[in-house]
Amino acid sequence: MQPLEIERKYLIRRPSPAFLQSLPEADATEIEQTYLTREREDFMRRVRKRGSAEKGWQYTCTQKKTIGFGKRIELEDEITESRYQALLQEADPNLHTIRKVRWTFRFEGQFFELDVYDFSEDTATLEIELGDIDTPVTLPDGIELMEDVTGKRGYSNYALAMHLAFPAADDGQQEGSE
Repeated sequence: MQPLEIERKYLIRRPSPAFLQSLPEADATEIEQTYLTREREDFMRRVRKRGSAEKGWQYTCTQKKTIGFGKRIELEDEITESRYQALLQEADPNLHTIRKVRWTFRFEGQFFELDVYDFSEDTATLEIELGDIDTPVTLPDGIELMEDVTGKRGYSNYALAMHLAFPAADDGQQEGSE
């Protein structure tokens, strides 16, 4: 059986750094994410550098395939820095590297990932992995929800790497392969 990722994704107003630091068990991690040319049409490939200069870096190579609303097959391997550098040579020339800070925190028994992107001063994304796509999600006070963008391909990191911008309102499009 292949690993399955089920998650909800929300577009939110970008919270202040002070608010983010106040969240329960808040932790910030820098991420650089680069999409690679495809070996197979149905799977997207990317490499990630994650961590900080103080904590050190972790490198991963991931392949994803969308199989339904909010559901993807995700194959992820930890790689060495030298393998990461070699794979960067396969970067898709039509896409930009995404730089973001990922804040993780817990709220009411749920684990959230809040991404603050370099290219946006006022908007961020919030994701939560679920056992079932219909599981109710409770957000902390202070998180201003703009829209549930689950399944809207314009909000995928792949699409964001095309434009380094969030789509215009009502232009997020529905489920895509990224």
